[in-house]
Amino acid sequence: MRVALIGSTIVALTMGGACGLAAAASDPATTALNSLLAPEPGNKACYVRSYDAVHLRTHPRQRVTAMKFLLAIEAYDPKPAAATTPQDLYYYTFGMSVSRRGDKRLLRTSGDCMGGDVISCVVDCDGGGVTLDAMPPAGSLIVRLNDNGIRMFHDCDEEDGVLVKPGADDKVFRLDKVASDACRALESEEK
Repeated sequence: MRVALIGSTIVALTMGGACGLAAAASDPATTALNSLLAPEPGNKACYVRSYDAVHLRTHPRQRVTAMKFLLAIEAYDPKPAAATTPQDLYYYTFGMSVSRRGDKRLLRTSGDCMGGDVISCVVDCDGGGVTLDAMPPAGSLIVRLNDNGIRMFHDCDEEDGVLVKPGADDKVFRLDKVASDACRALESEEK
């Protein structure tokens, strides 16, 4: 999945020329994404939330009981033609896991994050996605499920997987920043 995405990104960067790259680097949403995680390949940030019994009793329609979100930076390999700035040399990826009431499985997915009007993190092959608040409270991350949801265990060759959709109490999640080791299991998901 990632190879096809990177290849098309490299072609787009090459065709866009240096002017397009400079414009992308100054995009406010890209700057917001950079403020969530310093733009250096290898950097990672882990955010976690487990909802306790009291919270779940007061939100009986909330299905999500726990969420982990790993934001990471990968280097383009090979480097795009005319790459001159850090933004030309790296891209953001994510890994995400969700536990839900009534489902013993730990649901997982991964994909890429990018700036635009909003910070979007999407799963390849129309697997849906989430948006991230550009200015979350200190030490936290706000994750919003997109209207169409996000597909877990998604494979581009098949249209199966588990769709996690927003519900009455499953739309916006505030996760707390923790040590990157807490998201180690997600690292293989985001590659």
